[in-house]
Amino acid sequence: MTQLDEHGARILAFVECYQRKYHRSPSYREIGAAVGLASSDHVARDLRRLVELGYLSFTPGVSRSIVLLKTPRAQTRSTNLRLFNFTPRVDAPASDELNELAANLFPDEKDTFILRAHGESLREAELEEGDLVVIKRGEAFREGDMLALWLKNERRTALKYVYHENGRLRLHAVNEQQAPDYVQPSDIEIRGTVLAIIRKHGM
Repeated sequence: MTQLDEHGARILAFVECYQRKYHRSPSYREIGAAVGLASSDHVARDLRRLVELGYLSFTPGVSRSIVLLKTPRAQTRSTNLRLFNFTPRVDAPASDELNELAANLFPDEKDTFILRAHGESLREAELEEGDLVVIKRGEAFREGDMLALWLKNERRTALKYVYHENGRLRLHAVNEQQAPDYVQPSDIEIRGTVLAIIRKHGM
């Protein structure tokens, strides 16, 4: 298998920093400018290589659709799991197959699980029926992490970028046009940190 090269490592680092800062993926032009690639075709070539290595996924022809799956520190492991057989609902306990998928995608992380978008669940996070969300269980997080939250008053799960602000939590939706929500820590339960979103149409 082709090894991660210098351009690939720089692209991954840039995408990770960009997504954390702006809550969206960078454009090909922004990636090229950051890593010294003048041609968008060269950026596309390196992105396809990173897809083959399992570091990210994206939808060809769709702007800013890059999903970072893991960092260069993670070890690539193959899996023969068939995603189309998975059936759990978004708030149901993950099946053994889903748990195994999460473990294979992120072998350097412990206590991971997967949620699956079902019906209208997680639609505000721009997920479609059957999309998968890999979660690292735990309440600890860094400023700007995307978290899987249980909103107690609304009795539903949501994916939000979370920040501390004056004793409250500021929640940003995936859609950057939406105004942030402010809640008390007691209003939510943190289910874990989002490690990756796997879109059904990319499988």
